[in-house]
Order: sequence, then structure tokens, then C-alpha cells
Amino acid sequence: MHNQTTNDIENSISLDDPQSPPSIPDGLKEEDRPVNWLSSKKWSIVVSTSLATFVVSFGSSVYSAAIPHIQARFSVSPDTALLGITLYVIGFALGPMAWGPASELYGKRRPLFLGYAVFCICQIPCALAQNMPLLLAFRFLSGLAGSSSLAILGGMYVDFLSRPAERGISTAVFSVATFCGPTVGPIVGNLATLKLGWRWTAWLTLIGGLVFGSVAFLLTPETSEVVILRQRSKGNTSVTPSRIYRPERGISIYLQSYLTKPVRMFVREPILIFFTIYMSLAYGIIYLTFTMYPFAFVTVRGWSRMDGSLPFVGMTIGVILACIGIALHSIYYIQQSRVHVPERRLPPMIAGSIFLSAGIFWFGWTSSTSVHWLAQAAAGVFLGSGSILVLMSGVVYLIEVYLVHANSALAINNFLRCVIAATFPLYATDLLVDAGLGVGGSVIGSICLALSPVAFLFWRYGRTIRQWSKFMED
Repeated sequence: MHNQTTNDIENSISLDDPQSPPSIPDGLKEEDRPVNWLSSKKWSIVVSTSLATFVVSFGSSVYSAAIPHIQARFSVSPDTALLGITLYVIGFALGPMAWGPASELYGKRRPLFLGYAVFCICQIPCALAQNMPLLLAFRFLSGLAGSSSLAILGGMYVDFLSRPAERGISTAVFSVATFCGPTVGPIVGNLATLKLGWRWTAWLTLIGGLVFGSVAFLLTPETSEVVILRQRSKGNTSVTPSRIYRPERGISIYLQSYLTKPVRMFVREPILIFFTIYMSLAYGIIYLTFTMYPFAFVTVRGWSRMDGSLPFVGMTIGVILACIGIALHSIYYIQQSRVHVPERRLPPMIAGSIFLSAGIFWFGWTSSTSVHWLAQAAAGVFLGSGSILVLMSGVVYLIEVYLVHANSALAINNFLRCVIAATFPLYATDLLVDAGLGVGGSVIGSICLALSPVAFLFWRYGRTIRQWSKFMED
């Protein structure tokens, strides 16, 4: 990704470029540079692509509403039916390994919409599947293809948004779309399943993908300056090949930059290890709610599945509040900071660690039918806000700690985070069912509480710990 600074929260998903081009490619006119586009054009791209991303994240959780019906239709166990979510999120883990390098080689637009088109196509066999293996296969492919938007858009926005305030607002818009999708999915999914049947969870995802994806496709041009110059140089003799940056495409460069380096960093960097573990837990809790909420409100309290999905509104409110808070803190941080100090990004994460632990304990301890349902539903505000504050602050901190190596750090962080989030509901749900929401919630809450000092310790001692890193220098 090009034209990046360490103060950009939008840099949260990007990849290392071993041979970075100059920030302004020689031969590109000023009026053709994405940073000089009209504001209306820039924000139409941000809003349209964020809405398209909303559909991808929505697709991860809308399936949860269909799980009981899938169990009955295909005569499978609850764990087997739950694999539809697990494989989807594993697709999120694996997809960026392909989409990230593709965006460096071919620009942002082509891999972004290629992945999105495949994502939409995959909804058709999901809706028509007559056996469980076929459904699971295309759920996995949906996550794999749909992850193109998660892997590329962060860097795309940096290509044309240059002012800190713009980047703070775009971060809030993209984050709300990304993290509200999973919380809205169960509500819409249960309504669709009730009125139209479980297969409409896939049909609705397809319809949303086609509508928002088409709008984004029409409004979004290529944003990489290097690729724009490369495209316009075809047939233009005034621009010589030597003046156009072309990335190294050798397999050895790919293996070193995108596969082996992230692993080497993870096993050698305490900062990366601790943050990845804690962020994985927060991400896993988001996906645990897709089974935890139905168990709490449908099984324990005896609500209908439609009514049992309404408490997700509390989580949605928490997500929105957290995204706004992160954006405001980002703008304040940039305006107030004259010296680069990564630890200034951690106060929201400290608050998030408190909210996350409190939310889990709160949800478990108010699970009794003798306690009013509103008390338990209110815990969702803390679960949603706590998870997002931990995740977003953690991502930005890793970027600012590792600078040019941040993309490798984020690659392994994203992979492990998605793998853990994909498998966490499988065994955590059994704990909640067998031990009960009170005991099971206390166990999970204790794990959150044990890891909550991570943010504070790095806020207090991070400067010293960073000196141990072997990746502090380019």
C-alpha cells in the first residue's frame, strides 16, 4: 500500500511491499491523483464500499438463524450445522493471503470486485444446497472470496484520503459497517427464516450483495497511483517503462513477505504474541454471541427465535458507540501529538478490556429467569463496545509499533484471530450449555479478566518493551 503514515487508523489491513514505489509516481498528473478527487467522489466510494462490506460481515452471522432448520433438513448435529459459521470465518483468515498480494500486483479495484463477484455467486449454491457438504463448501468459499473487501479497503481509503479528520470519519463508517453486520445478521435472519424459510438467509445475502456491490462497482475507480499510471502509460510513448514502478512478482518474494515473515515475527515478538491472543479472544466472543444469545433467550427464557434475536440491538448500539469513540480519540490523538508515541493509542483498549470483562460477567449473572430480561440484554452494550475497542485499538497499536513491518504483524494477527474466532463458539457453547450461563460466563469472563491487564501494562511499559523488538528498525 502506498502513501501510508503510521497515524492512519485505516492502515489496519495492508501488506508489506518489499520495493515501495515513490509516493508520487513520476508521470502522473496532479489532477489524476486520487488525493485530489472531489470530496463527493471520495465519500461515495467510502460509503458504497462500506455498505458492500456490511453484506459480507452480515453473511457471517445471518446463517446462525438457519441452524435449527439446517439440523432438521439435513439430519446433522448442532456442531455440524455450526460449521457453516466456522468455515466462513476460516475463509476470512485465509483469503487475505491471496487478496493482499493481488492488490499490490494488480491494483485495488480488480481483486476487490473479483472477490465480491465470487462471493455473490457462492450464495446461489448455498441457497439451493441439497446436502450438508455442498452447503459447507460454499460457505467456506463465500468467506474466502468476501474477505477481499476486508483485506483491501483499508489501504484503498488511504490512497485518496489525506487529512486526519477524513481518515477518522472513514474509519468510523467502515468499522460500523464491518462490525454491525454480524450483530444485525441474526435479527434479519430470524425474521427471514420465520416468514420465508431458512434458504432466504442466503438469498437475502445475494440480493444485498448485488445491490450494494453494483453501486460500489459503478462508483469506485482504481485508487492506486502506480496502477493508474501503468494503465495510462499503455500506448503512451511519453512515459517510459523505467519510470513506472512494477512490483517484484517472484515466488520467493511472495513467500518471504507474505508467509514466512509473519510467522517469524510472531514467534519472536512478545508484543505481537500478547496482543494477538487478547484480540483473538475479543473476536471470538463476538461470534460466540451467535449461539450464546439464542441459548440465553430462546432456550432458557423460552422466547421465540425472532424475539430472541432482538437483544442483539444492544450489541449493535455498543459497536456504534465504540466506533465513534475510536474515531474521536484518533482525531484528538493526531491533533494533540507532536511526537510519535504508539502507547497513546491504548486508552480506548484499556476501557474496552474493562467493558468486555464486565459484559461477560454481567450477561452470565443475569441469565436467571428471575432477573428481568432487560438487565441481561443491556450487557450486550458492554460486550459490543468492549470487543470493538479491544480489536480496533490493538490493530492501530501494532501498526504504529512495527511501522514498515506492520503488514506482516497484521497478517499473522488476522489469521490467528479468525481461526480462533471460528473455533471458539464450538467449545465455548458446550461450556455454557453444560455448566450453565452463570458458571460458563464466569469462566469466560475470568479469562477476559486475566488478559485485561495487557493493554494497561503496554500503555505503562510499552516504550521499554518495544526496545526489545528486532523489528523496530526498517
